[in-house]
Amino acid sequence: MSTPATFSQRFAASLIDFAVFLPVLAAQALVFKHSKAVAIALVIPLSFCFLAYVIYCHGRYGQTIGKRVMRIRVLQLSGERLAWSNAWARSSVDIGLTTLSTLSFFIALLHVPDSLYYAASYIERINNLQAYEPSWASWSATATQVWAWGELVTMLFNKQRRALHDFIGGTVVVSERTTFSPSALSDV
Repeated sequence: MSTPATFSQRFAASLIDFAVFLPVLAAQALVFKHSKAVAIALVIPLSFCFLAYVIYCHGRYGQTIGKRVMRIRVLQLSGERLAWSNAWARSSVDIGLTTLSTLSFFIALLHVPDSLYYAASYIERINNLQAYEPSWASWSATATQVWAWGELVTMLFNKQRRALHDFIGGTVVVSERTTFSPSALSDV
């Protein structure tokens, strides 16, 4: 019988995956500081870099680096190895929200005057860019927050600790320390 991954295992795995991407985030901040043109060219690929990592790792291995370190794995509800369609489905909402956020940031980069972009500190630049985002950007940010809280609440209040993206993808995250049995999900 399988044991669902605990909240602390999943949270630690997320922190490890974030740490894996810290060099990318640092490089992005450095490059964006020195060149608005490079920022415009790289905002889209860099924004989707983490999603590509998550989808690829889940589709190929059933786990990210963080999940591997924490000894947890994503499986289909049947107990079978994760299919690519499951990996894409469980990231579908994140893809949509990231697309909106990236598009908003891209629009802001195109419209912010160079004088406000280059003369500002990092925090001031972020604030200046927010002033040039489209009006729907605040709705997108709110939707992202609602999604994140919904993920957390859902995971904490069901026996299999499935988050919303697990329900969408037909997946469950389990500890590798035990074997998985689909009958463990019968009370979903």
